[in-house]
Amino acid sequence: MGTLPAHRVRLAELTAALLLAAGCAGPDAPPPDKSAAHTRQPATGIPADYTGPPPNIVLILADDLGYGDIGAYGARRIRTPNIDRLANSGLRFTQGYSSANVCSPSRAGLMTGRYAIRSGLAWKVVDAESTHGLPQAEETLGELVKRRGYKTLYVGKWHLGNFPEYRPQEHGFDSFFGAPASNDMPNFALYDGDARVEHPVDQSTLTRRYTDRAVRFIAENSTTPFMLFLAHTFPHIPLYASEEFRGKSGAGLYGDTVEELDWSTGRLLAALEEHGVSDNTLVIFTSDNGPFFEGGTGGLRGGKGTSWDGGYRVPLIASWPEVIAPGRTTGAVTMNIDVLPTIAGILGLAPAAAVVDGRSLLSVFRGADESPHDFLYYFNNERVIGVRSQDWKYVTHAYYLGSLGAFEKFDQLPGFAAPYEMLLDADGIDGEAYSYADRFPGILKEHKEALASARRQFDPLRRRDLEETYPR
Repeated sequence: MGTLPAHRVRLAELTAALLLAAGCAGPDAPPPDKSAAHTRQPATGIPADYTGPPPNIVLILADDLGYGDIGAYGARRIRTPNIDRLANSGLRFTQGYSSANVCSPSRAGLMTGRYAIRSGLAWKVVDAESTHGLPQAEETLGELVKRRGYKTLYVGKWHLGNFPEYRPQEHGFDSFFGAPASNDMPNFALYDGDARVEHPVDQSTLTRRYTDRAVRFIAENSTTPFMLFLAHTFPHIPLYASEEFRGKSGAGLYGDTVEELDWSTGRLLAALEEHGVSDNTLVIFTSDNGPFFEGGTGGLRGGKGTSWDGGYRVPLIASWPEVIAPGRTTGAVTMNIDVLPTIAGILGLAPAAAVVDGRSLLSVFRGADESPHDFLYYFNNERVIGVRSQDWKYVTHAYYLGSLGAFEKFDQLPGFAAPYEMLLDADGIDGEAYSYADRFPGILKEHKEALASARRQFDPLRRRDLEETYPR
């Protein structure tokens, strides 16, 4: 039998510790090594850099798609054979996270490799009246690959600033076909380059039109390195599907939109194969955050806008046949901020930013099962409200955008002698139902110190005062 991954060993040791504490383990059972239980051993023997020919890059980003909404992550009412085939051809992450629980800051993190507070986009989302957007000083994925001569196209929802000041063409994309914001905003319109070509938009045909433009781009650029960023509008509400898909899924109109996204993914994969570039194309599929009113979390607690894993943990699939072995699954914790430094490593480039929060996943692509991070941070707006390590999650607030409860201040409430400490099993197998703070005080202390360190780093970057919490 092979060696269990570190996070599964830790879970077994946690179970043993709790059974022993409850008197359910035999007197001769050895106590778990709690000091080693949360310590990761670094991967060895795996080269850090890629020296092969530059791959094409295809990024597919769904909007508000839940962790449990595709077959590869357990969906039963929604059929996603093409996305499942993509997962089977490469690497499926079971601990992949967005860098925020709502659209704009998550997209900023993905686009720059940095938490959105560094670019001034951590506060809620860009709306139709917003005058801020992604700063020109931020190097994006588009600008990064342009340094290696890539052709670039952005298709779909942007949501990183209003037009014309913050259009994708100002951030490294040669061409653009899509919308500036979410489909529930008054400035939702379809643009082809700088021209606004449709308002109001026939959203029932939007996924098909996005896909047609993406497939055309692949055909026109198959002989030169290219990067295609396809950011779908759905399953963000309001929901629309074409006649071919409407009424066909087992999950209502929401499921219909997801099945159409799967069809779109299949068309892209077929185009890569048709033009003979599939083997050396890195395809990444993910979502900007968890689901809203509808959608499946795969048993995770919460959803979009909350501080629970249902708001942050998302499907994350990477396929690159020349590098990534097929049929792999990893529990290594990662975040969408890792995409830019990964691509930078593949291209032999140093990111332009002095500070990049993400880390390269090349070692994971090549077979390692260890996260490149000691800690990742959960933001709600401009506040760090949680810390994630490979095995644990420490969270200080319950949120839906506004504070429902600041656990770290519960010592101010009647009956509480101390803060209400929430140290959670990061595997999330029981929906973050129980805190183990009293069982593992050393691990709690480590995560609280990491949180305090993150706040010292990020709080000076805030653009607004601290939000009011309960209790204050």
